[in-house]
Amino acid sequence: MRAIIFANGAMDNWPAGMELSAESDLLIAADGGLRHCLNRQIKPHIIVGDMDSVQPKDLSKFEQQGVEVIRFSKHKDQTDLQLAIHVALQRNIQEIFILGALGERWDMTLSNVLILASPMLKGAEVKILENGQEIFCLHGGQDVTINGRTGDVVSLLPLAQDAVGVTLAGFEYSLDSETLPMGTTRGVSNVLKGRSARIGLRLGHLLVVISRSA
Repeated sequence: MRAIIFANGAMDNWPAGMELSAESDLLIAADGGLRHCLNRQIKPHIIVGDMDSVQPKDLSKFEQQGVEVIRFSKHKDQTDLQLAIHVALQRNIQEIFILGALGERWDMTLSNVLILASPMLKGAEVKILENGQEIFCLHGGQDVTINGRTGDVVSLLPLAQDAVGVTLAGFEYSLDSETLPMGTTRGVSNVLKGRSARIGLRLGHLLVVISRSA
């Protein structure tokens, strides 16, 4: 099972190729992300948050339909998205896709992206999807195969510290156990040479941003 979390940011277009299943997907609305469910006539399984961005009539409607509502105090230390991720992890779901995580508020956008580097997510597959792009975090000691098309753009951004022991295969620009210093742009705008490529990381965190070709 995978979890699909609807956050309260912008979601102009549905991610290409994504189909939902009420039987095999756990659909979670993170507070105001419920509006995306309403706009697309999607019935979530769970609504999570302090409910400050939800219309009471909408909440009541889904409660009457048997949707689970997990309420938190407005005086909390986590964003609604982080709470929704916690709910998915508590239910032993290790594949999590987040929709609507980016938007006009830079503070929320950055916090939604940076949460990908949280130690609690190491070992899980957690991605933010937006139009033809996806974002995830590679933790030290991990490696990943990216599947796509020739010409897909992949950018690697070190987080918090230097990314040490970066190995790239299948890209226009390859690396062999090299260091990408924090605060530099060397890892921006690499390109897939074929339908798949490999990224390895020994120490640190790498934010991986994939822009799919049309």
